[in-house]
Amino acid sequence: MTTTEFHLVRHGQPQDAERLLGRSDPPLTELGWRQWQASCAPLVWQHLYSSPLRRCADFGQQLARQHQRPLQFDERLQELDFGHWDGQPLAQLWQRPEGDFEAYWQQPWQQVPPAGETTASLLQRTTGLLAELAERHQGETVLLLTHSGVIRVLLSWLLSGQQQDNAHLSRVALGHAARLQIQVYIDEQGLHWPQLMGLFPAPTDHE
Repeated sequence: MTTTEFHLVRHGQPQDAERLLGRSDPPLTELGWRQWQASCAPLVWQHLYSSPLRRCADFGQQLARQHQRPLQFDERLQELDFGHWDGQPLAQLWQRPEGDFEAYWQQPWQQVPPAGETTASLLQRTTGLLAELAERHQGETVLLLTHSGVIRVLLSWLLSGQQQDNAHLSRVALGHAARLQIQVYIDEQGLHWPQLMGLFPAPTDHE
């Protein structure tokens, strides 16, 4: 049996953090850079992958230079595509007379952002990436720079495998630069056995 370890770290605070940021691409704030550094500095890893969006990619490029290791971008690490909602102020979305944003929040597996991506699609691409990397990097540690939606949907998958409620949205506090640790065991038959190792908040002394 071999094991691949994953650290999935959410990006630090971006500009326009009060907006719904899916494929919108604002840069990091100064605080966001410090949060990234604080969460990633203690980690030991051999391989680095990042979402291509700036709030992950900018830090990933700096981290790769510091460690003299290659950085690989993968679109499967991107945030959910929120379609027409993307980039809009969250306060305005909650007040929409149609009630569609509230409906999505309550039933994210059944509701879809207008012209956006389904939660099931997000789950499919993220679990597919984990399976691929677990095979490619057996016995090693992989650092993934990513987004809240990716981490939340993986938590839902790890804990229940069910696609029926909004627990991954409403019951998990996941601040900027929070970290999810997963191990994937591959047995003698080639089956994958993922295991949650921990969910860690960003260090508070960098706020």
